[in-house]
Amino acid sequence: MLLTIVCWMAACLPVPDTTRPHIYDAVIHEIMPKPTPVAGLPPFEYIELRNSSTHTLQLHYWRLVVNKREAVLPACLLPPDSMVVLCAPAAADSFHIPNVLAVDRFPALTDDSGTVALYNASRQVMHAVAYQQHWYGQTKKAGGGYSLEMKDVSMPCSGRLNWQPSLAAAGGTPGRYNTVAEKITDATRPDLYFTEMPDSIHLILHFSKTLDSAVAANLLRYNITGASIKSATVIPPLFKQVLLELAAPVGTAVCNLTATGVTDCTGNESLLQNNLSFARPQMPAPADVIISELLFNAPSGVPEFIEVYNRSNKAIDAGQLRLCARKTDGSLGPVKKITAGSRILMPGQYLACTTAADQLCDYYICRQRQQIQETGSLPSMPAAAGALLLLRADSQVIDAVQYTAAMHLELATQQKGVSLERLDNNKPAAEPGNWLSAAGTAGYATPGYENSQQWREADTFVSLTPALFSPDNDGTDDEARLTYQLPEPGWIGNVTVFDAGGRPVRYLARNIMLGNKGCMTWNGVGENAVLLPPGIYIFFIEIFNLKGRVKRWKQSLVMARKLS
Repeated sequence: MLLTIVCWMAACLPVPDTTRPHIYDAVIHEIMPKPTPVAGLPPFEYIELRNSSTHTLQLHYWRLVVNKREAVLPACLLPPDSMVVLCAPAAADSFHIPNVLAVDRFPALTDDSGTVALYNASRQVMHAVAYQQHWYGQTKKAGGGYSLEMKDVSMPCSGRLNWQPSLAAAGGTPGRYNTVAEKITDATRPDLYFTEMPDSIHLILHFSKTLDSAVAANLLRYNITGASIKSATVIPPLFKQVLLELAAPVGTAVCNLTATGVTDCTGNESLLQNNLSFARPQMPAPADVIISELLFNAPSGVPEFIEVYNRSNKAIDAGQLRLCARKTDGSLGPVKKITAGSRILMPGQYLACTTAADQLCDYYICRQRQQIQETGSLPSMPAAAGALLLLRADSQVIDAVQYTAAMHLELATQQKGVSLERLDNNKPAAEPGNWLSAAGTAGYATPGYENSQQWREADTFVSLTPALFSPDNDGTDDEARLTYQLPEPGWIGNVTVFDAGGRPVRYLARNIMLGNKGCMTWNGVGENAVLLPPGIYIFFIEIFNLKGRVKRWKQSLVMARKLS
């Protein structure tokens, strides 16, 4: 049976004993950031809290903070496993439910994204959620009238993974159990993404998800080559950042930092992305940072991106970089920050800026997720042609790019969803032939990591391994791997698998744009999606470019099967 709250408005009423609350005893359980156009609920914003503990909570003097706007909660007892709906006083009577609590100066919720934090009477964080509009997915629910509901109260710091738009016909379930409720598994790790240096003795570490604040505050978890750490402070309310105070200033020489044993609130530790290099950032000179990739004709529901590359030998603060479009009349459009705050961009690093990182990486391969930076908005990038400037904060031009759709490969069957990549970072953006479509073998875009199309000194080779493979899912040689390396961009490839009788059985690639290097795999399945019989198979590889050059290879292998 669903329990309801008991709000004690009169001092003469007896108030049951309550236990001092701990973090996540109460969680933000449902958020209605955009109630109109209505689907069935009253046209008012609300936030639902749920007591996930085993004891009653007294909400008196607790604080609700939305994007730094704060409201103090009135006296209200919240029994275990019960919910209360917080809203503005003018909206309280519209919900027609007993467990609603009118909050004076109820802070407004922004439609697209915002941070909601709940503090207890001692100003300790109970729970915080940084919601974003793309949590709704590509549905009409993003337009308004539907709430975001938490799936699993036992996983309060799992972020987007633990939230989904309500399935209720009315658009939400204020005061009732969520329609999306289910147990979830969160295998994500708290990866160390990047750092910023507000001054010479402070370093802010940015992690990918909420940390166990008690563990992350232990300065022994961190090691910096050539520097001593004086203190470590986990920054509320999201606990995704750690402020390190150094014992002495550091300079422009590169330092290496390692975080060991830092876990999220469920105990997961990152064992892969737990170290990075940093240095005191310096002011970029022209061409120190360049525009290296553009996605200006994105598929429906996928955000555009602009990628920059630090080609200098110094650390640069990306927070000092700006982007803007140059209009056809020569005037400049609105200037956009690359990052909301500071961020150290080390030599040789790429950084892709987009308005919705998760949506971008849902569509494209993001091999370096930490190099995808979310920003509020990007300059206008028309699909036919445009011009972009990369600026310093003082308006000094760092790089300039003029692009047109005609810069894509002439043989490309489509341009939508295909980025333009800079082929040579050491040549001007305006150099003829210095831009080309991203390779199909790389997923048609490479946000945040090296471009698939580059001019480089390399030999051409094609390799097919292993000589004998067995697609039996035993974890050993289950696939054949065709790897290649090309010295220049602009090659188109066809790969066909023939059986011993010369009959084509699988077309691995048909007129696909190749990158400088790549890999294709074959699991022994034919064009009819049926596993082929064991035997000898021949790969016929053909590549060609617009200059009329053609290269061909034939390589064979054996597909084996285990005897039953």
